Amino acid sequence: MVVELDVRSQKIRLEEDGIVRAKLKPHVDVDLTDAEEAVSAIASLCQGVRRPVLVDITEVKSMTRECRVYFAGPETAKVEAAAALLIRSPLTKAIGNFFMGLNKPLFPTRLFTSESEAIGWLSSFLT
Repeated sequence: MVVELDVRSQKIRLEEDGIVRAKLKPHVDVDLTDAEEAVSAIASLCQGVRRPVLVDITEVKSMTRECRVYFAGPETAKVEAAAALLIRSPLTKAIGNFFMGLNKPLFPTRLFTSESEAIGWLSSFLT
């Protein structure tokens, strides 16, 4: 059974394959409160198991610095085994590069333009 949680900035679901899908809502400005809410939702879905997460940021408007720091930090690392960021535009590529380059996530993270390639990579982190 697939369960989906709807938080202010995104929809998050744990699929039967064990990979979490987080789809950021169109044109949203994501801040620290949103990041904390999303990580809490992922923790609730995963019930103590660290899981790989596909984060679709293709339609996001912006992410604050505090948000990116939180997503890269120890609270997120407690629930995410790896993160694949799905990007499509120059804006989302810039957000992804800022996240990976400046914030240095504490878990494996890569940018993808293909969802199937992202899922393939994330599959290697399933336990």
